[in-house]
Order: sequence, then C-alpha cells, then structure tokens
Amino acid sequence: MRETTFRRSLHLGSSLAAGLAAAALAASPAPALAQEPAHQHHHQPGMPTTTTDGAGVPLYDNLGSLGHKVTTASTAAQKFFDQGLRLTYAFNHDEAIASYTAATREDSTCAMCWWGIAYAMGPNINAPMDTAVYRPAYAAIQQAVKLAPKATAYERDMIEAMATRYGPEPVANRAPLDSAYTRAMKKVAGKYPDDPEAQTLYAEALMDLTPWNYWDDRGAKPRAGTQEVVATLERIIRKNPTHIGACHFYIHTVEASTTPGRALPCADMMAEQIPGAGHLVHMPSHIYMRVGQYDRVVNHNHDAVAADQHYVQDRKPTGFYKYTYYPHNWHMLWSGLIQLGRGSEAINASRELVKVVPVDVVSTVPPLEYFFPAPYWTLVRFGKYDEMLAEPAPAASLEYTTGMWRYARGIALAARGKTAEAQAELDSVVAVTAATPPDAPAGINMQKTLLSLAERHLAGRLALAKADTAAAIAALEQAIEHEDKLLYDEPPAWYHPIRQELAGVHLSMGHAKVAEKLYHEDLVHYPNNGWSLYGLARSLEAQKKTAEAKKVDAQYRKMWGKADVRPLEVGS
Repeated sequence: MRETTFRRSLHLGSSLAAGLAAAALAASPAPALAQEPAHQHHHQPGMPTTTTDGAGVPLYDNLGSLGHKVTTASTAAQKFFDQGLRLTYAFNHDEAIASYTAATREDSTCAMCWWGIAYAMGPNINAPMDTAVYRPAYAAIQQAVKLAPKATAYERDMIEAMATRYGPEPVANRAPLDSAYTRAMKKVAGKYPDDPEAQTLYAEALMDLTPWNYWDDRGAKPRAGTQEVVATLERIIRKNPTHIGACHFYIHTVEASTTPGRALPCADMMAEQIPGAGHLVHMPSHIYMRVGQYDRVVNHNHDAVAADQHYVQDRKPTGFYKYTYYPHNWHMLWSGLIQLGRGSEAINASRELVKVVPVDVVSTVPPLEYFFPAPYWTLVRFGKYDEMLAEPAPAASLEYTTGMWRYARGIALAARGKTAEAQAELDSVVAVTAATPPDAPAGINMQKTLLSLAERHLAGRLALAKADTAAAIAALEQAIEHEDKLLYDEPPAWYHPIRQELAGVHLSMGHAKVAEKLYHEDLVHYPNNGWSLYGLARSLEAQKKTAEAKKVDAQYRKMWGKADVRPLEVGS
C-alpha cells in the first residue's frame, strides 16, 4: 500500500507531543484566565495575538470560529479546546496538543480537553502513530474516562470511542485498534447524525484505515469504504458548508478521483475561514491543480507560505509541521508556476523549497529527499542548460538527488549536442538506479521508480540529439509506462509529463494526428496546462483544423499571460 514506507518514516514530532502530554498530566490548577484579544490582525497571516496562557501558548485571532461546546466552567479552557480542534483539523497536531494541554491547565476537570490531547496524538492520513506517544495518548484518554461521569452523554460517547483507539503499550500492528475506533465512531455518528464533529471524526477514522488509497482505475473506481467517507462528508457539508474539518477531509478524499471539481465549493471558502493556518490556506490548491486553475494554486500557496513563515518564526516548531507541511507549500507553489510557464519564479521557488528542508533532517526522514531535485528539474524544464551544468554536485549522502543531478546534466548536455558526455551521465543514472533499494522512498513513491523514469527520459533526449527518432519514441514510451505507475500525489511526483514530449516528437515528424491524441491525453491529467495547449494548437494547425486551433491557441495565451518563456521545442 502506498502509505507504508513514507508514513513509517514520519516521526518528527513525537518527543514534543509526549513531553506536552506528560506536562499536562502533571499540571497543577489553572493560571489566570486568558483575555480576549483587543483587536484583530486578519490582514497578517499567521500573526498570533499577544494573549497566552501561563506557559506561553497563544490564542490566535486568525483561526476562524469553528468550535464545539464542552463541559467546562472556564471560558479560557473552552477557547483553548476550540483552538485545538481547529488546529487538529488543520493538521498542525503538535500545536493542537499544546492548545488542548493549555485547556487542561485552565480546567483540569475538563474531560473533553484530555480527549483532545489523545485525538491529536493519534495517526492521521499523513503520518502513523509514533511509539513515543502511545503511553501519553493512553494516559490522556484514561484521564478523560476518569472525568467522564461529569460530562454530557455525547461527550461520554466520544470519550468511550476514543478509548478504543489506544492501549497502554505500543503495538507493532495498529490495524485492530484503528478498526475498533472506526467501529466505535460509526456508532457515535449514528447516534448523533446532526453533530458535525461526530460525523467528521467517523469519516476521518475510515480514511485512516487506507490513507491516500481511496480510488482504483486512476480515480474512476472507489475503493472499499470510500463511498461511505464521501457520503458522510457530503452530508456534513450540505448542513455546514464552511466546516473546515469536513472540507479538508473531503478535498483529500475526492482529489484523486475523476471528478475532483465537486470539492470546489469547499476549496473556494477554506482560506477565508482560517487564514492563519498555512496548511488549510494551501489545501484548496489540491483541487485547483486538478481542475487546471493554476493561478489560484500559485496565489493560495504564496499566502500559505506567508502564514507558515509567521508561524515558524513565532513558535519555532521543530517537528513534523515545519519539515513537511511548510515545505509542501513551496512545493505546490513551484508546481503551479511550472504549469503557467513562469520560469524565473519557479526556479526561485525550487531553491526556497530546498532551503527549508535541512540535509540532516533528510537523514532522519529519508522520504523528504524527494524535494531536493526540484532546482535541477526546473532549470532543464525551462531550458536553462548552462545554469544546470554550473550546478555543483549535491552532498554525497544524497544518492537519489545525485542520480537526478546526473539526469539533469545529461538533459542539458544532450541539448548542447554533447552526446558522449550525455551518454556518460546516462550511464551514471543507470548505475544509481541499479544500486537503489526497491523500498527507498521519495515522498509516497519509490526512488527507483522515479530514477527509472528519469533514465528513460534522458535516453529519449539523447536519441533525439543523435537524430534517432525511432529510439527516442521507444524510450519516451517506456518513460510513460513508468510515469503512469506513479502513485497519485499533489503536486505530481514527476515534474515533466512525458506525453508532452512524445507528442512533440510526433509533431516534428509530421504525425499531427498522433500528437493531437497525446496532447489531449495530457490535458485530461493536467487540464489547461500551457505546454500541451500550445502543442495541441500546433497539431491542429498542421491538420488544417484552423478554427479549433485558434480556439485552443487563445486558451493557451490566456493561461500563459504571465509566462516568461514559450513552450520549448523538444530537445532545444
């Protein structure tokens, strides 16, 4: 399953989470009541209020208004609980734990505040549960169970369900616990059909059983459980169209389907609902990328970067959020800029991306090396071949990145007609690929798959440089086979759709009809992308389909209004 290697490697925030929970369990009576912020800062993403609890946990003024009334006499505890819920839905789990913990300091008898700590420590679709937080999570939910007699019937049901999720000791196989929790949340959701949190947590529990694995047949066929998730979330959204948790999970559920546009209403409202949560400011771009609204991808991720920069500077996190979700904003921004032909900005974004992921972190979390080839890929994508050849070699420890550096050098050398040197780089890529373990991860895909794709792409470019179009076509067709095997991800795992290049080869050979078909196929996967719109217009012109060509060309010009290049001819 796609999540196995990647998710098992992601344990960056566990020590922080465990420490927060331990502190909460030993907490003394609450400090003075936190005060309402005097004014708002909605124009400054990520800016917290100066209001904190006694341990310095801030109450933010830009995380929206979602909340759920819990049993507590403390106004401050309620506020921190609501903030924790918003942050959990925003996948900032460490910060959510800090807020729930602050709530327990304000009211140590608040059962649902302890429930919140346990909830945020659990697994989610992007990360497994680390062994370091098993005992703290279990202790937190047991404290909630102890306090449950004074809670409402609804709260007791939620606590009882959460208690099935954890045992007193770490386990090698969480599947029985996750399944038990899902069954328990199904009962709670059935008992409280109008409660948005019960429904949302049930849907999330189902998603966690098969994270990022909700569709077969390239998004056409839902896997077991997916229809139940979709139906549950759609019921919530019909009644609560601005529910950030339901919309977040809905976007993730349908983005890989053949109909991602059904989540556009959620995408369109989300950033305004919670402008200080960088990940949720970013989340609409998962849908905008799939429906070809690349300008909105760029705009939302600019805002997400700004929000998370404020957050990182203010709170100085050291765990999962800083090294995964924050760079993910840059990654998606970079991909959107490529689709719009904005080369200079894309190159800059690629360099900013690698700056925020230190090499020493990659040694601990190998899947994050996935980000590092982005500058090389961007340079060759936009024909900056001399700049690519001037790029220094990456650190020797980054073997996958080194393979991609060799690949990009080979592309540049082939474009310059230096076929012998390009062949040497191709030989190096082949050697790196052969030496790469089959389970070495690059994001949610495997390094070996991506390196094999790179090797075939370079082989095709080298064949073109030698004017061997038959060999080029064969190599590019093989590259497409590798590309089509990549697991769904956003942004796409490979930066340069090979169908675009193969179509260009056929167009240069006078095979305009074949080229047209390939460009249409690419536009299904990447709607409105200027690279294929440009090629499609040229292939239609070559077939004397003048009216259709003009229409497509106008669409291309609209999409590439801010581009600083024209789509490159193959191999140029």
